[in-house]
Amino acid sequence: MLTMPIPVRLPDDLADLLKEGVRRTHHKQAALVRLTLSRHLRAVIEEEAAARPERPLTSIKPWPKGALARAYRKAGNADDATELAATRAQAAPSFEN
Repeated sequence: MLTMPIPVRLPDDLADLLKEGVRRTHHKQAALVRLTLSRHLRAVIEEEAAARPERPLTSIKPWPKGALARAYRKAGNADDATELAATRAQAAPSFEN
């Protein structure tokens, strides 16, 4: 049994409905939430689990092996020149601080 409170932010319409439930029943807010979860949570879990579509994460087709290899050959070592220029632009390290 979970003994520590779980903070839950409710939209205004649900908070109002919960207040109405507390007013109309003999339950406190926490008891009303527990009762509602125990009666309906399993049905919500089953419904939401069934509603999730099994589809790919993206709609982008993967590149064929040959096209990817050609792209890497075409790019060549373009990044090497950038890295070399960035390294040369840095100041020499100083350990006097």
